[in-house]
Amino acid sequence: MPKQKPLRSPRGFDSWLTVGRTNLKVHRALNQLLGELDLSLAQHEVLVTVRRYPDLTQRELADRLHVIKSNATALLKKLEARGLVTRASDPGDSRINRLNLTRSGHALVEKSFAVQSRVIKAMASVMTDEELERTADVMNRVGAALDELVGKPRT
Repeated sequence: MPKQKPLRSPRGFDSWLTVGRTNLKVHRALNQLLGELDLSLAQHEVLVTVRRYPDLTQRELADRLHVIKSNATALLKKLEARGLVTRASDPGDSRINRLNLTRSGHALVEKSFAVQSRVIKAMASVMTDEELERTADVMNRVGAALDELVGKPRT
């Protein structure tokens, strides 16, 4: 086997590797802590989104979560079976389902949002206000660059 040249890392490689690893740690922490409420991070995101946008359609939910509609539908089925979410036909178009939380869903999302807030507070506790603002600015620019790379409209 011929000797291979070492891979040459692009500018910023180590920084983005750190960002990626930190993102994995955030997901791990949230899944672990939300698991104590018998919720996955994905289920929590559905509940929070439906809480913020009552009467949301399934398509709108999928768009807001940046997932395909079938993934959102699978999550909704589980949450509906647990009595946390309701799907009701739109009076003007029976092909469209409108989503809302049940009382149990509202109670659980309050608890899960408190968990998410704890994680965010832990992360923000090691940063100044200026660093938080700078991080948000940088991540918004990175998101826009990635959208441009794959030809997606900015959200």
